[in-house]
Parts: sequence; structure tokens; C-alpha cells
Amino acid sequence: MGHPPLEFSDCYSDSPDFRERLKCYENELEKTNKFLKDVIKDGNNVINTIK
Repeated sequence: MGHPPLEFSDCYSDSPDFRERLKCYENELEKTNKFLKDVIKDGNNVINTIK
């Protein structure tokens, strides 16, 4: 399931392949960010329910 590696030197050429790989990482970061926000929200709900 891993993503293809990003090579720093590829950013200079700014090829369509590099942009596609970069987009994969951006999408994964968005999903991770949303997941973490949901975990924090759920954790706060649990803490408030326990009070």
C-alpha cells in the first residue's frame, strides 16, 4: 500500500509524474489530518461524558 518515494532532485524537473506522486502524499496527509481531528474530538467527548 506504500506510496512511491519522493526524490528531492525530482522537484527541479517538476514533471507530471512528480506532481502525481506529490498529490498521493497530499491526499494521504489530508486523510490522516481528518482522522486525528476525529480522534481528538472523540477523546474530548469521552472525557466530557466521564465528568
